[in-house]
Formats: sequence, structure tokens, C-alpha cells
Amino acid sequence: MTDFVYKPQLSVLTQSEQRIELLLTIPENLYYFQGHFPQAAILPGVAQLDWVMQYLAEYFSVDTSTLQSVDALKFQHIVRPNYQVTLELSQIKYNKFAFSYHSAHGQHASGKVVLA
Repeated sequence: MTDFVYKPQLSVLTQSEQRIELLLTIPENLYYFQGHFPQAAILPGVAQLDWVMQYLAEYFSVDTSTLQSVDALKFQHIVRPNYQVTLELSQIKYNKFAFSYHSAHGQHASGKVVLA
């Protein structure tokens, strides 16, 4: 039986009051690769959005349960096991945050989160 993990390995690249850059190393045994897809595992967009919400709560101390909308959501390139991906989170307004996933493979996803 494989031991799954639910989060990537994480290190903080840069951090300021309104912006953080996180380096995520996506492990092969990530739970979200199960059945998505057996021949060529890809990281589901819902997992990427969940991580955005978790890291917003952790690093910006916001209540993400007040989510109003996710705007301009785009998934450009898939994320595979063993990728090293940079997640940038930045505060646009007191209740609005932008996020972007990118790596040597290109831009993976981006969008904006609006809280109440």
C-alpha cells in the first residue's frame, strides 16, 4: 500500500506584507494523482485552488470561508509529478488576491480570489 501525501513540499522563496512566492515540489505519491489519470498523472485544478485557499489563510491570515468568487480562472498547462512549481500570491485589495502557478514548463494556472 502506498503512503499518500496531501500537500507538496514547500519552501518560501520571497515574502512581503502583500506578496509571497512559494516553491512547491509536487511528489509522485500525492493523493490527488490517484485515478487522475493512471497512464499520465496530472494535478487536478481543484487541488491547485484548494492550495491557494490554504496558503492564503496561512500566510495572509484571512478567513477563506468567506469566499465570494474566483475570477479570471485559467488553467494553461498541466502539472505532473515531480514538477517544481512556483506559486505567487499577492494582495490586490483588502479582500482580493491574485494567484499564479508557473514553472520551467510554463504558466500552469492563474486567477483572482475575492473574499467577503
